[in-house]
Amino acid sequence: MTKNRPAFTFVELLIAMLIFSLVAVSIYLSFNVGIRAWQKGEGNYRTRQEARYLLGTISRELRAAVNSQIIIFSGRADSLSFCRAANGIFRVTYGYDSGEKAVYRVLQTYKDNASGGAGIKSRMASGISSIKFQYSYKKDGKFTWNDSWPEDNKAVPFGVKVSLTYSLAGAAEPFVVSQTILIPTGILKDEVPTP
Repeated sequence: MTKNRPAFTFVELLIAMLIFSLVAVSIYLSFNVGIRAWQKGEGNYRTRQEARYLLGTISRELRAAVNSQIIIFSGRADSLSFCRAANGIFRVTYGYDSGEKAVYRVLQTYKDNASGGAGIKSRMASGISSIKFQYSYKKDGKFTWNDSWPEDNKAVPFGVKVSLTYSLAGAAEPFVVSQTILIPTGILKDEVPTP
């Protein structure tokens, strides 16, 4: 004689497996959302750190800019070039490559600059949507900013404003970092009126 032992029916096993699957999927989705949020935050943090580093480097080098008859300060909205006198005489050029969405720095020694040598090119920041340099002028006795500083000014501007624009992951609006750098050896020139 056999005893009937209590056992699960097939339907009860299916229901238990369904409940277990729902719990496992919800745990997986929770972890996945958390990991994606962490990765996005980490990427945005790295982007901000890179922007701070770039602005700090540009600021430090511009503060060491000097007026030179050989290496003349010149600037456009997306690049600038100047003579830096710190640990030697150098031409420093910062430029934006829109294809690579990166800012490059070219460092030429005085000798490289005189002989037309290429200098040392290094990538300073990447993932940048745009960069904008503006240069200080005086117009009608007031402080104003223009997008260029022509070589025929033959001087270093009193100030340069640098604005970096990043498109951060998951952000609706682009992230803009700006810094105004005052140059101790610079002058505040009168803006030449455009005809």
